[in-house]
Amino acid sequence: MFAVRDLFLGVELVLDPETREPAPLHADYLVERLKSRKILLSTEGPGHNVLKFKPPMVFNHSDAQHLLVELQQVLRESPMQQNLKA
Repeated sequence: MFAVRDLFLGVELVLDPETREPAPLHADYLVERLKSRKILLSTEGPGHNVLKFKPPMVFNHSDAQHLLVELQQVLRESPMQQNLKA
């Protein structure tokens, strides 16, 4: 078993991969839904569309598996499939 310390991971959410238009409403939705599932992260960046895992934390293989399962489930929710422009 291994653990990673002081991990920084950022994931940018965009509405269109060509224009790279930020998707801040999607990012906010993801953050709130994952928070309700006991996974804490935040948004950053000029477009407030970058999901950021902030150190310090210990993150092992089991934690990574849990994160991926929860993230996959939230990404499949209908609000994530829609263009959330106000």
